[in-house]
Amino acid sequence: MVRQYDAQQISDNLLKEHGLYAKGWRTVFCKDERFLGRCYHDEKRIQLSLLGLNSHNEFEVKNTILHEIAHALVGVGKGHNFEWLDMARKLGLKETTPCIHVNFDAGRSIQPSESKSKRTIKALQNTCPICGKVAIEKSSLVLGKTRWIKLECSHIVKHDQIKKSESYIGWTSESGKQIFKFQEKGIEFLEAASGRALIADEPGLGKTIQALGFCFFHTDEVCPVLWVCKSTLKLQAIKEALDWCGPGWMGQIIDSSRAFIIPNLKLYVISMDLLRNMPTDKLEKIGYKTVVADEIQHFKNPDSTRTSELRKLVKSADYFIALSGTPWKNRGQEYFPVLNMLTPERFPSYKHFQSNWVDWYVDPKTFKTKQGGIRNIPRFREYTKDIIIRRLRDDVLPDLPKINRQVRFVDMEELYEKAYEKSEIEIAAIIKDAILDGKGLQSIASQIMKLKHITGLAKVQTCIDDITEWLEQTEDWEKLTIFHHHIDVGDNLQNGDGTIYEGLDSWLIKNGYNKSLRLFGGRSPEERNRVIESFKLDVKNRVLIASTLASGEGLNIQFCQNAMMLERQWNPANEEQAELRFSRPITKGDLPEYLQHLAHDENKVSIKVPYFIAAGTIDEMLTDLIEKKRYFFKKTMNDKDADIQWNESEIIKELAEMILKKRYKKVS
Repeated sequence: MVRQYDAQQISDNLLKEHGLYAKGWRTVFCKDERFLGRCYHDEKRIQLSLLGLNSHNEFEVKNTILHEIAHALVGVGKGHNFEWLDMARKLGLKETTPCIHVNFDAGRSIQPSESKSKRTIKALQNTCPICGKVAIEKSSLVLGKTRWIKLECSHIVKHDQIKKSESYIGWTSESGKQIFKFQEKGIEFLEAASGRALIADEPGLGKTIQALGFCFFHTDEVCPVLWVCKSTLKLQAIKEALDWCGPGWMGQIIDSSRAFIIPNLKLYVISMDLLRNMPTDKLEKIGYKTVVADEIQHFKNPDSTRTSELRKLVKSADYFIALSGTPWKNRGQEYFPVLNMLTPERFPSYKHFQSNWVDWYVDPKTFKTKQGGIRNIPRFREYTKDIIIRRLRDDVLPDLPKINRQVRFVDMEELYEKAYEKSEIEIAAIIKDAILDGKGLQSIASQIMKLKHITGLAKVQTCIDDITEWLEQTEDWEKLTIFHHHIDVGDNLQNGDGTIYEGLDSWLIKNGYNKSLRLFGGRSPEERNRVIESFKLDVKNRVLIASTLASGEGLNIQFCQNAMMLERQWNPANEEQAELRFSRPITKGDLPEYLQHLAHDENKVSIKVPYFIAAGTIDEMLTDLIEKKRYFFKKTMNDKDADIQWNESEIIKELAEMILKKRYKKVS
């Protein structure tokens, strides 16, 4: 496997060495499966396949580049004739086979022969709370709901009194947060899995704490740790490490490919996007023993540079911990990359995984074979039970408030209603033509998005009225988050439309509060953190206006227990991620003094989340689709942990058909 960064360097150096770089020749990359390298004379380009880089070593890639340089030097129309052959040998090539024989499937995975053998992690020993000796059970007895154990040391103790040496039982953070029982079990699971496992707990259950606990209590064996996450979560990872592991775990955030790597630290944090541009030798100098990959679902494409770079890191690591509440969102094959990295012996091939574990079905409308989720979920769970652990909130924290979605229908003003109707007629015609012409769903999605944009703007004034009414009726310490999609919808919510209505900030200032805070894509981790801290610490900051997509992952705002959804998403999983930011465990250490009472609020059984829906529009169509699927899913599924799988393409297609039915009375 060769990194794109390294291949670029090798190719540019060879082009310079043979005088082609000065003549305008450059290196470009593609994802074509038909070849490893190609030469384009008219464009003066050497093109390399990224998929080929994944399945070839540096020697083979260098030979491929020289192969194409030989084509460039002999000129157009020579093919692999004797003139080209002489040039290839002149360049030092001994193997002159064509450049199209590539095993791309091997490049999509770690092969069993490449993986490191598992290392045994010594579990922390149970000890007797009375004498401190190793707790070896001889017999037990259950009286009522209490289990009593007789130990080899002759003491009889309650089961939950047995402690661990260097105990993570009752482990407490610097800020006073205490580990939960199920999180202790998560650390034990990682120990039993030899430090190679996926923690797939439902969002909000502290997957980060479990990974940190494993690393902290086995520091000598697993450090240094290389923590890979989204750019917006880098600072959060450092903060959590300092809080739970102490100042000795002050880590380095690697924010540039040119960054100086500080030696001898326990923790290094890098964004998943920087991996593709990071020189291999710099990461190797860290000498990392453990790789932790947060939000592993973002490595779902086995052919992407991001995934291939993570594979390379994992191959060199002794331990690999993956974290995700939704390891796959739309299609079963998205699960393959992480499973292959955890255990190449069981999941050695992408094609093998698709054939054996992915569910396929025939679309009754198009009669095309389509991909579904995981086939035979009970068997899959049994097969992976030693490398995947998943717990649900209702199972481990049944007292957390539930999310109560409520539909808030909004009648559009005449101005927006006319604009919407005109656009819907135009878009229905475009959708009809697109379907007849066999165009992809992406072009249809962009058209339907225009309708969603109109409804988003149309609902702002009603939303402002509801917010101000809520603010007037609630205590000053209560906070509210409003989720939206389009930037200008958030702008109008904050500042008004400039003519018809004033924005929310105007009301807030008049009533002695601060302006609303904003959280949207493109903000640095530091900016994002400042917004959240300001929202939490300042009693006058009562409202946060947040982009759903930018706020759905890694956001800790459980101190705010009120939310509104102004605009819907194509994929309801993104909405659910945002909702789960609120129903999370709260401890005193999470809260400023004026919010301390929230840590003891046992009366809150649900969190209401109104969804603003423009009546008679694409909003209502989308809501009908989603809620019907939720209803039938709950009615037919016996396994409560079998997640609903939302397929965006299918949702968009059904919406397109509903628009056509509305405008043409039948699907064309």
